[in-house]
Amino acid sequence: MHYAHTLPYSLTSHSLTSKSVALKDMSEMTDKFECLIQGLMDNEYGIVEDFISPALVIRLRNNLLARLALGRMSQGGVGQQSSFQENNAVRRDKISWIEDDQSDSGEEEYFRLLWNLVDYLNLTCYTGLNAFESHYAHYDLGSFYKKHRDQFKVDSGRKFSVVVYLNDLWQEEDGGQLIIYRKDDQISVSPEGGKVVFFQSDKNEHEVLPSSRPRMSIAGWMKQVH
Repeated sequence: MHYAHTLPYSLTSHSLTSKSVALKDMSEMTDKFECLIQGLMDNEYGIVEDFISPALVIRLRNNLLARLALGRMSQGGVGQQSSFQENNAVRRDKISWIEDDQSDSGEEEYFRLLWNLVDYLNLTCYTGLNAFESHYAHYDLGSFYKKHRDQFKVDSGRKFSVVVYLNDLWQEEDGGQLIIYRKDDQISVSPEGGKVVFFQSDKNEHEVLPSSRPRMSIAGWMKQVH
């Protein structure tokens, strides 16, 4: 079976080209990767409802809650390095960066899955990705993140954003939707546990709406680092 992708991608001077790749023994996870890529090409974002298993959702959520209880999550900010600053008018989530050191089995499984996606994007879409970073994010009641892009003004390394949700039995009335802005409209994504959202870091502005209960996720970025 052959797959050809042409991503609408122009973060560097080198446009992505399509590549046809013969794949044997197509796996369920590869189907999910294909769904994300096709969604990005067709709609500017990809979504898979059951990207990670319920068991992994629980393990990662428990890790986040343990870090929160131990005071290991800090106020999120805006900017990078010397320009970094906390700004409660823009964002009010707490975050904790995840190290890819394989010391936790749940985080090891998460990183393995996301690196597999990186490899698949490089194989099928010539994305040239070579780094990945991510952090836990906890939004308390009423917390939000105003409209923004994920790519920094002075650092174009972030190419794709990927958000994995860790919430339990989330309902639409709980709020906390991710709003993705496109040229002529906007998309609302409810943060049910196990769902993943995938979009270009420099292209789509997005925001997180306030919620009526704590909201948990892992935000990650696939990068080109030179």
